[in-house]
Amino acid sequence: MSRNRICIAVGIALVASVAAAPTSAQTFDERIVFTFSGPFELPGVALAPGKYIFRLPDPTSTHNVVQVLSGDGTKSYGIFFTLPALRPDPAPQPEIRFMETPAGTPPAVRAYWDQGSTLGHEFIYPKEQARRLAKTSNQGVLTTAAQTTTTDQTNTSNVVRLSSEGNETKVDADSKPAPAAPAGTPLQGAAAPASIDIPRVVIVVVPAATSR
Repeated sequence: MSRNRICIAVGIALVASVAAAPTSAQTFDERIVFTFSGPFELPGVALAPGKYIFRLPDPTSTHNVVQVLSGDGTKSYGIFFTLPALRPDPAPQPEIRFMETPAGTPPAVRAYWDQGSTLGHEFIYPKEQARRLAKTSNQGVLTTAAQTTTTDQTNTSNVVRLSSEGNETKVDADSKPAPAAPAGTPLQGAAAPASIDIPRVVIVVVPAATSR
């Protein structure tokens, strides 16, 4: 069942991290550390320069929910909802791509990929934030069809791509995206150590038809 047919409730369980080191460098939660040299934006939040961990908080339930934490894993900056971003060739190393923004304006993260993967995560932005970002984006910004102002409200299958002219194109959240070469300024990352202890995030999957 895809994220776009469900409602997701997120809670923090009082247990140790579920990330276990497999035989490769990739951890169970696919954690990646990115170092930002300047301030940047994610849906509903502006963050300062520094190291941040991007991870899948509960990959057994969904791959379309991303958590961003401080570089040491002690502080969570949010749970974010995404759609798959497909590129033609695997990412040679973990990589973020930013949207275009005016000079002197903090860039906003469009999507990111793990090393060796063609399938990444494109962030869904609240409508108000997306309108501002879309004005300088030649690819458009993924956002909600309804008026939204918070990250929690982006947990929906009713998604559109907002162009710089303000036009909205419906996005089929349940279909496989067409491959597209990543655009925008790149930022390279690295696999985050499995030894960083991150509290477990429990995602409860509820069929949309029975959600409230």
